[in-house]
Amino acid sequence: MEKNTLDYIRHFETNDKLGGLFRSKCISVSKEECLYEYIASSEHFNPNGILHGGALYTVMDSSQGAFIHYILEDIYRYGATGTATIRYLAPVSEEKIKIRTWLKEKDKRKYIICSEAKNEAGTIVATLEEIWIAILK
Repeated sequence: MEKNTLDYIRHFETNDKLGGLFRSKCISVSKEECLYEYIASSEHFNPNGILHGGALYTVMDSSQGAFIHYILEDIYRYGATGTATIRYLAPVSEEKIKIRTWLKEKDKRKYIICSEAKNEAGTIVATLEEIWIAILK
């Protein structure tokens, strides 16, 4: 069954309690990709004055969560993160971060999903690859 995209985004954002604390927004989601935006603010900085890695990971993970649950087949109840590998490539200050998420590979119940986060200058500041396991109903 095809999902109503706007209803899906509203439902996901309402129920993503941790991701909601960072006020990230799902801009769009399709079978091909999910686009997220996040405004990095000083309240999410570490003691060194740059964005805390955990904040960026949380937002990127929320983007992956929105994507996996959009593309999951109806026989599955939900997807669960099995492993996550994040690579921080550049420091982030107070700026808008755009996150693009896509499916790299699918093998039965295993989904390998990738994300990249870019700053306003278009520089990739982090990449995330997660293995998600689809849980049957």
